[in-house]
Amino acid sequence: MKFFITGSDTDVGKSFVTASLLRAFLEQGAKAVALKPVQTGYAENSRIPDENSRIPDENSRIPSQSLEPDFKEYIKAGQNADFKATCYTFAYPASPHFSAELEGKKIKARGILDFIEQNLAQITLIEGAGGILVPLNEKESFLDIAKELNAPVILVCKNCLGAINHALLNLEILRQNSIKFAALVLNFHDENDAICLSNQQFLQKKFSCPIITLKNYKNNENYSNSAKDFRAFISKFLDKK
Repeated sequence: MKFFITGSDTDVGKSFVTASLLRAFLEQGAKAVALKPVQTGYAENSRIPDENSRIPDENSRIPSQSLEPDFKEYIKAGQNADFKATCYTFAYPASPHFSAELEGKKIKARGILDFIEQNLAQITLIEGAGGILVPLNEKESFLDIAKELNAPVILVCKNCLGAINHALLNLEILRQNSIKFAALVLNFHDENDAICLSNQQFLQKKFSCPIITLKNYKNNENYSNSAKDFRAFISKFLDKK
């Protein structure tokens, strides 16, 4: 079973959700892996082949910075640290097509799909970069990946003012492209916030799929607490025999 995790915007918590889902599946004994095919804002990691990335020097057009890569969150959730979770890595933290261009590289959807195919497990979680229409190159975007995978999409939205519009726009794109919709995750949910509650109630009437709310956990070592919020959702995808 494959799932494609995308976001309504950047910094909405896709990696948090992916790692939480991974932890939830692993806790139930599933053979699960999480993949981040394209990682930007990444400069070095000795365990990850970096033929598609380089550490910028002082004369480079690329800022000399190294952000904590998203796929390290999978390791915290229980994934093998030696597992290659990504196939394209770039130093500059921006849209993949632009980060690749700065390094004289080119991302190909076929390369991503082949990478995913080579790393399939009982449960495979594929995290995109940014939103569903984020470009990979001049002609291809993550929408092409989602369509080819034919995998149910899990949409992550930050539960704040604007979440309704963001969620409905993404839902419409997925419907127009006949892409299955597995769940909507409202991240950074606050039970004491009127807007959060209103968003949740309105979207529950618009979405027939599960809507999962995640709060901003203060104590969430190894994603053990946030994983609990996905137990009911993942149960139907696991073999209980």
